Amino acid sequence: MEDTKKTLYIPVGIKTRPEYFDGFGKIELKQSALICLLGGGVDLLAFLFTQNISVCVLAMLVIIAGSVMMCTKDQTNLSAVDQVKNMIHYARSQKNYPYVTLDEWKSR
Repeated sequence: MEDTKKTLYIPVGIKTRPEYFDGFGKIELKQSALICLLGGGVDLLAFLFTQNISVCVLAMLVIIAGSVMMCTKDQTNLSAVDQVKNMIHYARSQKNYPYVTLDEWKSR
């Protein structure tokens, strides 16, 4: 028999879902669009009160860029939105059990 050595090839950087650019796929696009819609509503209300179009256009551009940056995943596969979700979940999962100590040897 021949003494052949079999090697294992593990590919690196394989994505499980398609992405538009690195760390930004369809799910992140939906999250970003929702943030932009909510921010656009707030921006529209601000325009109705101030009647200043340049500030509102600038604010909308900042909202769009900020939402894309907050929803883009990094090397650890977490985005800023995901980290906030994890922190809220952790805070809600913590329970407070106030214990009261009683005298164990006191006769009843």
